[in-house]
Amino acid sequence: MDTLSINELFMKKTFFLLLFSYLIISIFTILFFNGTGDAGDSITHYLFAKYAPSHPTLFFDHWSKPVFVLLSCPFAHFGFTGMKIFNALVSLLCIFMTFKTAECLNLKNAIIVAVIMMFAPLYYILTFSGLTEPLFALFLIFAIYFSIKQRYIAACILISFIPFVRSDGLIIIGVYFLYLVLKRQWKFIPLLFFGHLIYSIAGFFVYHDFLWVFNKIPYANIGSPYGSGEITHFIEQLLYVIGIPVYLLFWIGAISIIYKSVQKKISIEISVLIFTGFMCFFIAHTLFWYLGIFNSMGLNRVLIGVMPMIAIISLNGFNFITEEFLKKNYKIKISVQLFFVIYIVVFPFTSNPAAINWKRDMMLSQEQQLAIKSANFVTTSFGTGHRIVCSHPYLSEVLNIDFFDSLKRKELNNENIKQLQSGDIIIWENWFAEIKQGILKTDLDNNKELKNLYNTNIYDNGREICYSVYIRK
Repeated sequence: MDTLSINELFMKKTFFLLLFSYLIISIFTILFFNGTGDAGDSITHYLFAKYAPSHPTLFFDHWSKPVFVLLSCPFAHFGFTGMKIFNALVSLLCIFMTFKTAECLNLKNAIIVAVIMMFAPLYYILTFSGLTEPLFALFLIFAIYFSIKQRYIAACILISFIPFVRSDGLIIIGVYFLYLVLKRQWKFIPLLFFGHLIYSIAGFFVYHDFLWVFNKIPYANIGSPYGSGEITHFIEQLLYVIGIPVYLLFWIGAISIIYKSVQKKISIEISVLIFTGFMCFFIAHTLFWYLGIFNSMGLNRVLIGVMPMIAIISLNGFNFITEEFLKKNYKIKISVQLFFVIYIVVFPFTSNPAAINWKRDMMLSQEQQLAIKSANFVTTSFGTGHRIVCSHPYLSEVLNIDFFDSLKRKELNNENIKQLQSGDIIIWENWFAEIKQGILKTDLDNNKELKNLYNTNIYDNGREICYSVYIRK
């Protein structure tokens, strides 16, 4: 066996050891950290998946992402722990496929993409959530892998369904259209619309509208209630997604890819599918936030959906420094490689603001703990026979009530307040009820049909979190 074969065998064994370690760490995290990624969308996506078998129309809800609901609902049946297991398996497979893709691209040190993804702070945090970004990343990297292997049918069909994992998958469809044109693979372009065709037909029996896949998109409006921000927002936020060492490698990799693309010394898969694909996605979200359109909140977590692209671009930066710039000095090259690997691995455990805050990021938030406290008051005082009127999705989980059953839970909004029945329990809080639904506590306090039973509050990072419980007389 020659030296190259020995090195390749060593790398593959090291990679699978890394995957096994990640699996063990994931199991440990699920068992000992009770966080949910966030207290809003993460929980709501989980509730859609959990209750979809009882309410089949939820399989065709654009906000909840139909493909995500379909694939995750068997896991959500076992509670939020099941949802964490689903996303952990998705992330594990995504890391594996990103490594295989880097190998197929003949990139040196392909194992580095696994290290980058495993120790990217936000990628790790959101692995243990109910969010859609990890599944989006998996669809994306499978499609890129199939494209490199010239399995265009499989790639195009996967990409055709990606808008039903996340709506910004429409951006990726545009990139694939460009890729197929440049590759002169015209005959595969119609397959990019296969997912829309299938869901148009299937959803017709729910909405009686073949165009529901367009008409029901919740983000198809020019404007956003969340405001807007600086055009540099996502450039800054990328640091909080991947950490300092990978952030440095990423921009070096981006510059090296641009240079090699101009020199025509890089594959079209790297220059178009990976780099151009990332930049289109990145620029689109930057503009959405800057212009305050399409309901953008400027959330940095959207970049987790293109984490495989980020990892491969960063690997190009790693290789540019160590395999090209330092290739003539073996000892310095190895030292720099070790430095970056160690820095990437250690960074999430540092006190840097971009690192993982294990209590804040991996445990239930103060908001959720207050929700549990309020729910305990309700169940202790009234049992489980009353209808709950609330907006916070986590209350549905801790009270163990069907979020979509109007006989058990109603949304706390102005319309439903007018239709309250005697004995209804209202749980108000100052985020979902106040900010998103516009219901002020004073509105409820001044309502003579309601009796205030319980109030609790806490301060978290300078923000007051309040919960109040009322009963309709």
